[in-house]
Amino acid sequence: MARPKKTPALPDDWSYEATLHRIETLTTQIETGELPLAEVFEQFSEAVGALQQCDQFLQQKQQQASLLVETLVSEEAD
Repeated sequence: MARPKKTPALPDDWSYEATLHRIETLTTQIETGELPLAEVFEQFSEAVGALQQCDQFLQQKQQQASLLVETLVSEEAD
């Protein structure tokens, strides 16, 4: 049975908006078709890593929002 991967914490100075901008930049560079193949794979790998960070961030925020909603619902029930 495979162990779930432990997701590293995002750096304190990490920014969702800056990461999205980097993904857009990488995508544009890849789409030009002007990069050597090896560099395309490097850019693609970096973009995938950045997308994973964004996904991790959004999942954390979704969990926080769900917890806040649960807290509000339980307070209303009291």
